[in-house]
Amino acid sequence: MNKSATTKWAALHLALGSVAAAALAMGVPSCLGSSIPTVETQADQFPEGHECECFDVANCGPPEAESIKVRVEPSFVVLAPGQTRSARVVVDPDFCVTDSERNLISTTVTFDSSDTSVVAAPADGSIDYGGPTIDLSLAAEATGSTTITVNVPTHHPEKSATPPATATIDIEVLEPTLGVCTSQDDTTIETLAAGTSIEAAGTLQGATITLPDNADMPNDNGFQWSVAPFDTSIHCADSIVPEGYIALGPAVRFSPDSTSFPRDMPLSIPLNPARMPESARWRHLRIAHSSPAFVEPRTFLATDPTVVKRDGVWRLEFQAPRLGTFQAVVQAEAGKRTRARRVTHRAIVGVSMGGAGAAQFGLRHHHLFDVVAALGGPVDWTWLIDHLEQNHFGGFRPIAPGTQLADIQLERTICTDGSECQPDETCLPWRDPGPGFLVKYDLMRAKCTLMPEADEPYEHPTTFNTWWYEIPGQGHGGSFDREEYLQIFRDLALMYGNPIGYNPLALHLPAGVDPAHPAQAGTSGDCGIYVKPIDGDPNEEAQKDKFDRCPAERCAQTQTLTNYYDDEFNPDGSFPVITFCDGSRRDDRNTPWANTWYDFGNGYPMEVALAVDYNGNGVRDELEPVIKAGHEPWSDWGVDQTPSAIEPGYGPDNLDPSGDDYDPRFNPGGTEADHRWQQDEPFDDHGLDGVDGTISSPYDHGEDDGQFTVSPGLQRFWDMDAHSMVRGWADPMMSSPLDDDALARIDLWTDGGNRDLFNFAVAADHFMGGFVLRDRNAAIFSDLTKMPGLDPSLPDAFNPARVVWEDLQGVIHYRYGKDEPDQNDIDNGSGQHVGTVNELAGRLQAALYFVDSRWPDAPRARFQPSTDDPVGDESDCEVQGNCTFNFTSSDGRDGVVGVTLPPGYANAKLQHVRYPVIYILHGYGMVPEDLQLAIVFLANWMNGSFDSQASRLGKAILVYADGRCREQAGEPECIRGTFFTDSIRPEGPQMDNWWLELIDEVDRRYRTLGETTVEWTD
Repeated sequence: MNKSATTKWAALHLALGSVAAAALAMGVPSCLGSSIPTVETQADQFPEGHECECFDVANCGPPEAESIKVRVEPSFVVLAPGQTRSARVVVDPDFCVTDSERNLISTTVTFDSSDTSVVAAPADGSIDYGGPTIDLSLAAEATGSTTITVNVPTHHPEKSATPPATATIDIEVLEPTLGVCTSQDDTTIETLAAGTSIEAAGTLQGATITLPDNADMPNDNGFQWSVAPFDTSIHCADSIVPEGYIALGPAVRFSPDSTSFPRDMPLSIPLNPARMPESARWRHLRIAHSSPAFVEPRTFLATDPTVVKRDGVWRLEFQAPRLGTFQAVVQAEAGKRTRARRVTHRAIVGVSMGGAGAAQFGLRHHHLFDVVAALGGPVDWTWLIDHLEQNHFGGFRPIAPGTQLADIQLERTICTDGSECQPDETCLPWRDPGPGFLVKYDLMRAKCTLMPEADEPYEHPTTFNTWWYEIPGQGHGGSFDREEYLQIFRDLALMYGNPIGYNPLALHLPAGVDPAHPAQAGTSGDCGIYVKPIDGDPNEEAQKDKFDRCPAERCAQTQTLTNYYDDEFNPDGSFPVITFCDGSRRDDRNTPWANTWYDFGNGYPMEVALAVDYNGNGVRDELEPVIKAGHEPWSDWGVDQTPSAIEPGYGPDNLDPSGDDYDPRFNPGGTEADHRWQQDEPFDDHGLDGVDGTISSPYDHGEDDGQFTVSPGLQRFWDMDAHSMVRGWADPMMSSPLDDDALARIDLWTDGGNRDLFNFAVAADHFMGGFVLRDRNAAIFSDLTKMPGLDPSLPDAFNPARVVWEDLQGVIHYRYGKDEPDQNDIDNGSGQHVGTVNELAGRLQAALYFVDSRWPDAPRARFQPSTDDPVGDESDCEVQGNCTFNFTSSDGRDGVVGVTLPPGYANAKLQHVRYPVIYILHGYGMVPEDLQLAIVFLANWMNGSFDSQASRLGKAILVYADGRCREQAGEPECIRGTFFTDSIRPEGPQMDNWWLELIDEVDRRYRTLGETTVEWTD
């Protein structure tokens, strides 16, 4: 995230902070404890005769009747006769009921059953301060339906007529029969139009397919996944239950079963929830799939899986990007695997660039953390580097050996519609800025563009000449113009190495480039690497001088290389190859490719790539290509070395006979088209230039060495890729093996916008695939209110405190953004890099509450503010709750660290309390203080008066780590962002060691909560 995104974070802070402050102001007095009374420790915290410790004992008492909220988790239960299931009553806010001597007493909670012959009413329970929950055991007596009503008295003598606060839980007892469908209930083929559904009847009742309203609107701007009306039907199918699973309902086939979509499609299938094993919870429910593309039945990564009873029929609603056969299943042993889980009380959360850092550092050092939360960042370099190569550096036609200049097109063709373009080109809008850049001369035209096809749901393609930036720009969190794109590419190369070339003299540069040439070092010789000026830095003026003058110095020079071979764009080595500059102005009228290249204003070095200068004029013209030489050419056919189309048995009913076609959601273990070279896949051993017979070229590397050669930079990306770590492809980089036991104890939350300019939602799907392959319970959510415990009919009422976290999978991808955005959604940036204010708030809240749900022993009582009884002066940062310090690691790396302390941390009565730690990583171009200032509203979530200790966000220490490029001993590390990794350059920032030593320093400075072991059910 760009530093300009600070305004977005500040707006969120003001919006949420004011709401939370109002809530606190309206809060009724309640006992505010000065210890840690949780459900697990309440007996120790309040022994018999112990007085309630409050801010003001005179005001300690039960909450006002109108503020009492009761809920049951879950809100409905389905049982088979003889089965028993658990539920939990939660009462908000904290109760503080005392006798005349100010001793705490319990409040009795009673239960009624509308039909005791189905399920009897539970015995009376009680709640008190520190114990706001009651665990219920619901035993099914006979088939039928009943409602259990919870009654919580208000305890106000002067309001004795006030009725009790109540909540209900609906219970249905069904015979655990497996529904059997018949083909006589198959539907006929119908055209599914937008805004309509097709629903089966009879034995297939509950099976539906929907094309949402406006899903067929033309692709335009950020909406790029239009689905036209299509013919479909619903059929009874043969069972596809994988080994080790049991069926919950019949198999249902949606045809044409080989159809895939550029988006998720809403589907539903019937199921009988009473067939769930007694030990299972909703997080264990999965969906089996089979289709011509994936014949062998397997479970897949579904979106928004939700069990509902609609029109009197139980069904599993979900979304999937393809049709085929689906069946609700659950593992026979679900919920029976209980183990001792080591809890470190640390989590790592990152946003944007920090998302990449959180994923790679959190998994590389998985033994240090309980949860990794990577928000809106490049979490899967395997997919993303391939996408960048094909898209951001693509859009050019290869030339054949012997091609002459006269045969090469140097400018895109002006067009009015696609008929004027070649069959594989798209007629894209383009504004001719005209002479003098005067708007009155601007002409609305279009140009034929060789645009890659999107082959992933929600992916939007781009080319080198048309980089993605959607307008309106709300929700991006930064300008991300062409110059900023170039800065990001430069910093990535400075940290990981160049993924599209190999230069032994400077691993961040393309092959053949002289790092001392004025095109790299500038005419002054000091412009190779420079940092963007840091506000308040002692060297800020010098930094500003370099940042302002170096691009012009470098762009005034060009290094020209001859006899430079490239298999795609210079197979004879006959054309010169040059360094070049880019960065032409963004024209918002070209949206969604607003960062379209112009032939003027290109004053920023394109440091990571070279261009083929076909016409020899010393500058890159529009269709002069950039060279991508990061790996030898290979055929991504899988380990069977055979593309699916010629595998034995290939046909319309079996599109992948070997079962090796990679798909992150349906076949994450496939090796064909998985964007990575696998052992035995065929490759051309021609070196990185891809041209045979050029072994003597100084710009080639690896020819005829009998090995598949990649650039050190590309290999570094792969080695530090979180996806590779989960797949076991990066074991040498791990601090300890990520075996099944290790993977089982670390949970994941990731997110990405469906309109994110960097396609981070797509990258997150690929990252998730590794966890699915290793049998982790995982799901995608496109709507936070689809999470268990919430009401999808109230889309603006997301409350993470009401999520039934025990029913949520341990690996989650939240794909935010409206699938069918209206103009208001477009204008406000729904699904963009940061998203709307509400989306951003939901992203942060959901991730933090998910982290907290893994810490049952985190402090949750309301604490007296530090300023009421401070340890130290009231001006001390610990008393105020925000500290900043510089931390220098043993290898000399110095960086800023921000710390937000929980409410009451410096209160004299609370010095015995210890806290979990959440490490938070900022976005690109930001500094730790940016997030520290924007996230102070967390205190309201941790200490609010409307929640009880069962609902309140647990108190934790938040540490904002530094990922900003800085100067160390006068030498710049990079430009704006380190991506929180070790630089491949020895003189570059070594973040890993800095990080590890910072964790030790935080444990030394602050009262962090140590390791414990809890009993955990997978």
